[in-house]
Amino acid sequence: MNFRLHLLVLLFTLFFFGCVNSHHDERFESKPVSYSVLSRSSYFNKNNISFSIDSLDNSLLFTLTIKKLKNFPFPINSQYHDTLFKTAFSFDFFCNNKIITSDYQKLKNTFRYYTDTLSSAKDLRHLSDTIDLRSDNSISFKIPFYAFHNLKKGKQTIEIGMSQTTFTDEVRVLNPDSNSSYKHIIAVRPLMNARVKFEINIPEIYKSIIYGRGLVLRNDSTFSPAGMDNTLWKSSYPDIYWTINYPKNEYYAQTPYEPCTDRYIAHDTFNLYHYYANDSIGFGVFDHDGLSKDDWMGTWWGSLIDLQKKEYKRLKFDDVQSFDLSVKALGVINR
Repeated sequence: MNFRLHLLVLLFTLFFFGCVNSHHDERFESKPVSYSVLSRSSYFNKNNISFSIDSLDNSLLFTLTIKKLKNFPFPINSQYHDTLFKTAFSFDFFCNNKIITSDYQKLKNTFRYYTDTLSSAKDLRHLSDTIDLRSDNSISFKIPFYAFHNLKKGKQTIEIGMSQTTFTDEVRVLNPDSNSSYKHIIAVRPLMNARVKFEINIPEIYKSIIYGRGLVLRNDSTFSPAGMDNTLWKSSYPDIYWTINYPKNEYYAQTPYEPCTDRYIAHDTFNLYHYYANDSIGFGVFDHDGLSKDDWMGTWWGSLIDLQKKEYKRLKFDDVQSFDLSVKALGVINR
């Protein structure tokens, strides 16, 4: 009897943890997205290239793997007789033969020293870093579904055009003062490109507008902003900026920074695209440092609905005495 009881307990335990592990795998493992190849250049072949698309947690995951290229017609610079081995890839997203427009690029590039005013600034694309094709390479990136906020919800057919146009490298040159320096050289030579097609289900996408109205840091017996940035050239106060985190703790957008101060007085407006009316959102406050890691000064996480209840909301958290903002809900925008 005892043996049978122990056996039943053991079988139940194995069954229970097997169910738990199965649930875990279904929730956190990416699912492959099938695609068809519409076109590809001769060097973008299966011997040199492999490509995969997966979906996970309202995001598309892309990986382009490039093997070390052999017998490849790398361009040669005529002036320096140098072979150019490096290039970068562009991934452009299309629907109905038109490039998809989105606020996504603008949101991800908010912390910049200039504003891109070109009409192409809203084109949905990913630009890779420069890679050296003499070795194996893998380019991976993630696009959240809210980046497709201009597409209707439901099944959509999307195409990705992958291409490179320019090869580059650097050569060491002798300057008139007899010192040497490195000079970048380029050659326009589009040799590798492809276009693929796949289907995904776009979820309902909500839009809320976040109005930042400034913040003030604490200055008391436990924290003082004075002395955070000791330098020989400026005051020791921090260079403040704040971020939006969505979903969970992922970076969404951020402000420019205000130098040498205990308060951020600029007013900022952000479009927040999200998946549920009752979503949560996070804010982070940091001290910008050009030479090392930025210093954390506070994080807040809470409900969008709670922020929308009042026309004006004042938050207090960590080293932040007051963070003033308001949030306006616009509802679902892609029905």
